[in-house]
Amino acid sequence: MENLISPEEVASMAFAPLDHVTPDDVNPLTISVAQERFIVPILGEAMIEAMLRGDYADLTDTYVSPALALYTRALMMPALALRTGAAGVVKGGNQYLDAATENELRSLRRSTLAQATTLLRKAVARVESAPDRYPEYDARMNIWRRCRIDGGAVV
Repeated sequence: MENLISPEEVASMAFAPLDHVTPDDVNPLTISVAQERFIVPILGEAMIEAMLRGDYADLTDTYVSPALALYTRALMMPALALRTGAAGVVKGGNQYLDAATENELRSLRRSTLAQATTLLRKAVARVESAPDRYPEYDARMNIWRRCRIDGGAVV
């Protein structure tokens, strides 16, 4: 399945200019993994295919694409904090910046995931409030209808 967003969109939507993350830093494979892991189980493949065709542009641009960009950012965080190379795995940092602690990284990741999930929940609420407008969406396939984790608890 094609990605809903590009590395350029991830860099511009999920990162601030001072983060210095460029489209070259965003692996399309990471976008694909985020889409399959977080978006497809909620909206379903048929809905994603419709969005890829250009249907529901407002829903995609307002909620789904920003959510996907944030989910992608969350998946990228460990790779941004650590670098793998000939010297092995090293922690980032330089004379002007200190690398984030594991606790700080965990907190930022949790916050990023919460923002993305909030956007995706808004998308689902909009779709479910007008089922005739979104015939590709099948609420029975939405994994949140079967299982949800809130605050670390499965509900």
